[in-house]
Amino acid sequence: MANKMEKQSPAGGSPEDGDEKRREKRYDIPDACRQDIKLLVKSGNEFVPAILANVSRNGILFECPVSFIKGVQTECILSISLRLDREISFVIEVRYCYADNGSHITGASIVSISDEIWFDVFVEAHDLIVLRKDPA
Repeated sequence: MANKMEKQSPAGGSPEDGDEKRREKRYDIPDACRQDIKLLVKSGNEFVPAILANVSRNGILFECPVSFIKGVQTECILSISLRLDREISFVIEVRYCYADNGSHITGASIVSISDEIWFDVFVEAHDLIVLRKDPA
């Protein structure tokens, strides 16, 4: 996905707009962990699957088959599968979205999280999953 960030055909803003300002720690989601950490993004009346690239307490970056308009707010559901399945629902505001090879790369700020404690649980689960998948 990092390579995709360099190729851009803006569809609703771009990272060059200066909207990508997250300063807190970002939690990257390696390919090997995508079976344990999944993202659904609401588009219209339905949720569509997205590929989560990274997340922080205030922002998110994902790849999705649908385009979003800069400034739109929508709901997301982040699922974590370990011993027990957990979901975190939150609202995002799209900062930029651009087309890339039949898909769309979207950067958004997190407006609200259903349960702040679950974000902390996500951080712990993320670290556990990444360590389990990549022991090096």
